[in-house]
Amino acid sequence: MVLIALLIALSVERLYHSPGFLHWSFYLERWQGWSAERLKDEKWESGPLQLVRMLVPAVAIGLLVVLLDNLMVTFIVSILALLLAINCEPARKEYKAYLKAANRGDEQQVSAHQQALTEFAGRHQPEQLSDSLIWINYRQYIAVMFYFVLFGSFGALVYATLRYAEKDTKPRQQLLWFADWVPARLSAFGLLIVGHFSRAFPTWLQQSLNPQTDPDKLLFEVAGKAEDSPQHPDDRTEHIACQLRLMRRQQVFWIVVIAALTVWGAVS
Repeated sequence: MVLIALLIALSVERLYHSPGFLHWSFYLERWQGWSAERLKDEKWESGPLQLVRMLVPAVAIGLLVVLLDNLMVTFIVSILALLLAINCEPARKEYKAYLKAANRGDEQQVSAHQQALTEFAGRHQPEQLSDSLIWINYRQYIAVMFYFVLFGSFGALVYATLRYAEKDTKPRQQLLWFADWVPARLSAFGLLIVGHFSRAFPTWLQQSLNPQTDPDKLLFEVAGKAEDSPQHPDDRTEHIACQLRLMRRQQVFWIVVIAALTVWGAVS
């Protein structure tokens, strides 16, 4: 069921336009506004309790699935939860617009779309666009997949909530850093398998064994080593396209792994 739900959700997200109400942030924003009006006690203004309040919808959905204990309900909720947690269409639109602007040489639009993608990735300092796209792909797809396989719809929605809350305070950023610690290392390992293994493995081993290594830094360095496609120096989009193809191959790799685990009975 986990594998089928994943395949359906990923297919729907890729092939069809996703309306605004299929974004988890859509519901979190409304929940935050509604709950803030009713919980006006000062104690609810503290950072930890604000985060607890933000996690209530994900917890409620997780409890509902457990209490109902119905296979069909679990399946439907799983697909909906994945669609809400993944939803990468805004970034996909910006990327397509960036490619069009780059091809016609519109530097102003190129800069605007690059900044929008950087902000969508949660990286507000100037970075390579390829890094932003790697991070978007990881956080919108790979990390959500890992948490869904481990904890079901509850895990996918909790991770999406932490991703949404990251921009507010440094403690929340640190919490998400811990949430990304293991999935980022697994994701980087996947890049070894689908990329240049011998060249990227020393980097992955060195960075993964260092517990202080930031998850994004690990992914960027391993992706840079694992990419094995020639790049034309005058083509500003080729490197980005190669990195994206690498991440997409990795996504397919993990789906195959989940399928194998399903056949062996490790994942139901």
